[in-house]
Amino acid sequence: MSLQDVQYREDYRSGHDNILEDFFRPSLREAREYWRAVGYFSSSAFEAFGAPLGEFVESEGRIRLITSVELCETDLKAIEAGTAKRKVCAERLVRIIDEEFTEGTSDGTACLVRLLEIGRLEIRIAVPKTGTGIYHEKIGIFLNGSDYVAFTGSSNESRNAFENNRECIDVYTSWGSASRAERKRMHFKVLWNREDAGVDVYSFPEAAKKQLLRIRAERDEERFPQQEMPAKWRHQAEAVKTFLVAERGVLDMATGTGKTRVAIDILQTLFKRNEVDSAIVSTNGNDLLDQWFRQLQNAARTLREPPVISRQYGDMKQLDNFALEIGNRILLASRDSCARALRRLSQAEAGRTLLVHDEVHGLGSPGNRDRLDGLSKNIRFRLGLSATPERAYDQEGNAFIEDHIGPVIMTFGLDEAIERGVLAPFDYFPLPYELTDGDRERIAAVYKRRSAREAAGEPMADEEFWIAIAQVYKTSEAKLPVFETFIKKRQHLLERCIVFAGDTSYGRSVMDIVQKFRPDIHTYFSGEDADTLRRFARGDLECLIACHRLSEGIDIRSLRTVILFSSDRARLETIQRLGRCLRVDPGNPGKVANIVDFVRESGEDDDLNADELRQDWLAGLSGKRSLE
Repeated sequence: MSLQDVQYREDYRSGHDNILEDFFRPSLREAREYWRAVGYFSSSAFEAFGAPLGEFVESEGRIRLITSVELCETDLKAIEAGTAKRKVCAERLVRIIDEEFTEGTSDGTACLVRLLEIGRLEIRIAVPKTGTGIYHEKIGIFLNGSDYVAFTGSSNESRNAFENNRECIDVYTSWGSASRAERKRMHFKVLWNREDAGVDVYSFPEAAKKQLLRIRAERDEERFPQQEMPAKWRHQAEAVKTFLVAERGVLDMATGTGKTRVAIDILQTLFKRNEVDSAIVSTNGNDLLDQWFRQLQNAARTLREPPVISRQYGDMKQLDNFALEIGNRILLASRDSCARALRRLSQAEAGRTLLVHDEVHGLGSPGNRDRLDGLSKNIRFRLGLSATPERAYDQEGNAFIEDHIGPVIMTFGLDEAIERGVLAPFDYFPLPYELTDGDRERIAAVYKRRSAREAAGEPMADEEFWIAIAQVYKTSEAKLPVFETFIKKRQHLLERCIVFAGDTSYGRSVMDIVQKFRPDIHTYFSGEDADTLRRFARGDLECLIACHRLSEGIDIRSLRTVILFSSDRARLETIQRLGRCLRVDPGNPGKVANIVDFVRESGEDDDLNADELRQDWLAGLSGKRSLE
């Protein structure tokens, strides 16, 4: 493979292309040198590059970076630390490459230090010779032998620029746009060799000695003036105060009312008070963990000495970094990894640790009980977060949550949140349906299967039986024509909409209907590209069709409609799904959300079924409006 094997386009534009995935990562994977001149640099760029950076380092790749005099404090310290350790023996070089890069990258700051330490990164600082501005040019070149690819454009060198900003870059290859590519390469060489007529270029030590470096203000309190919290959010301050007194327990707060914000306030307070040296935050789902990471990064910057944040989930394997760091550290871990992290804490360390379990209702599963049993006993501060902390029909799981974390110490529910204006009100559309003959045959087959297993001496558990019956209701063919008739007259409900289906096959049947009215839709089933969610969040897609993957934690405030083809008897999942679209939207202050539901009607002599019970509950909630 070589650079010429990458299928380059003439330009890349975020929102239309994935600049990171389509351009930077393939180029880095095939390059042997990377030259970058850019106005703003953050070590988070190394983290965003992921595994291709590891391949680049293993191939003896080297980076030349020219940047402006503005660096964040964390990166400035990292550069100073890295350049002071430049001379390392060959054995140390091999070990660093092995540990830091072969399984992808560790956090960006650690990568910055290591690249400098092993001599694979050289940084120079550019300062305009005239005026008071900063160096703000943006040039990049990937090189491999005589082949090279140059690019220019708006993109800075940071994770935020790659993943969140609207950016555009133009690309010139040495084999396709030779003159332009060579011109950009010479621009960089002139800068690097200190031959540019308008810019002085210094090595990092020289820039520091001449006091040319300025710390960019990144702390929240420096960027945003302190404002008094609106009265409607007073429950957050109450929740923080309640936990700091109790030191352990579960906050039962409706989705969208600021559980994560409360947890971060608690974390910041405990670090500032010097009551903890470390924190472990655990939950399920890479999307939710990534969201936590971004918020923890912002929170860490408000502290006098920002903690080192490590991650142990998905492709991120940084548990060893967390375990070896002495104090002032945060680990963000999947539920599966949490037990290993807790075992690495000494008794003294555990006593100065905050443990946070988000979506704590998931903690009581049999697998988690086996993995985590007894591991929190020495943790002083234990916080659980959930809109639905109790596990329906699972007393053993509930007892474990209380033992591992603590009891519910505060409740702030949906009705109170809507009346206070913390959550948006909603309109409710219950759609009645009757089972088809095919549905009844499927139900009869479940009964027949239960009888056969009982006769074979392997009786079907009640829970298994009712799950099988419920799956028939969730995937009833009768709902599809009812939905098509309804949505044909109310197509606006498909704008900023998530549809929850019973399984992927049924979801595709729903998609066949939705496609008649909107082209900008996509499925988001387990195993699909997380970029789909980002496209939806920024408005490139208007409608997602999902199963369970979007039930918890993801914050998309522009979401207006949730369509429930599938709902459990227990309210846990329904509450989570409601929370997706009841979040207030600063861009739409008069937001009224929409909930579309399917209700199977009982016979005259039957008790209310689960659908009708849910209908009564949601109809009552839909009448709530803000009282403040």
